[in-house]
Amino acid sequence: MRKTLHKIEEKSQLFMMKQCPSPSAGLRYKVLTIPPQFPLSEEEKDISISTMTYAIRSNFKEKKKAISLGLLPFKNKNQTRTANIITYPDHQIWQLKTPEEVAKYFDKSFPQIPLEKIILSEEISRFTFSKGGEFPNPQFCSGVYKILGEPDNNQGTAVILLGDAVHCFPPDIGQGVNSALEDIYILQEILEETEDNLSQGLPIYQNKRQDDIKALIRLVQISYPWQYNQDPWQTKLWSVNFFIRLLLSRFLPFMFSPHSFVLIQNHNLSYSEILAKSNRNTTILLTLSSLVIILILFFVGWQIFILYR
Repeated sequence: MRKTLHKIEEKSQLFMMKQCPSPSAGLRYKVLTIPPQFPLSEEEKDISISTMTYAIRSNFKEKKKAISLGLLPFKNKNQTRTANIITYPDHQIWQLKTPEEVAKYFDKSFPQIPLEKIILSEEISRFTFSKGGEFPNPQFCSGVYKILGEPDNNQGTAVILLGDAVHCFPPDIGQGVNSALEDIYILQEILEETEDNLSQGLPIYQNKRQDDIKALIRLVQISYPWQYNQDPWQTKLWSVNFFIRLLLSRFLPFMFSPHSFVLIQNHNLSYSEILAKSNRNTTILLTLSSLVIILILFFVGWQIFILYR
């Protein structure tokens, strides 16, 4: 539908997706299905807990061989669990063509857990032949609606784009469903205020969502893009930045806000408000860092001046 609208409004570019870079874009993923309460070792009582998150790291250390099984928690202890495998496209796992090759690879990767009791042969086969998916670039379009004819007079159609049709991105911050539901909620509020007058309500909806959509895409780029261990150094730098902001927000809450990844969990803040707080933190940190550098240079220069005076 969005592509059709783009053809209609090609000159305005309103419905063309604007691509933004991200460290997690282009990563490939597959999903393993795992029993609800699977054994963590050969000990009978060592069973997984459904409400806990698990990250099971492989025995391999090489970049193109190492993987981890990431399992999210579930409230229902009887619900089947899924393990996400996320890697670069040139990882060895994408070169495995048969269930036997995959089973052998998993056995070597995870000798610390009883895989034969966790992953059935049928699941190995399904996993082998599934295509998996690829994380997209964070992207958005400026236009969210198109009115054709006069739908308020029952003489035409209004096309409204919501969710991934307007903004899509990697799952780094877990806001895909949330942002789509927010689109629907805000649209519904505006239609109530305008008594379902589409010609009046849709321009209001578009203007109200544009800033938040742009802020959301930017937050995807900066909040937690290195969580898949793409680059150990970048991951460490992100961790340092995260904890610096977290500590500063604890000890100087009047000056600093928590990291954007923490703020995203606060449903009372809009994406625009979160980005503004994050940008303010960055500005203050850069200003303070610049002052420290200037003071150090001044001190060194003064010492040299005294030494050679």
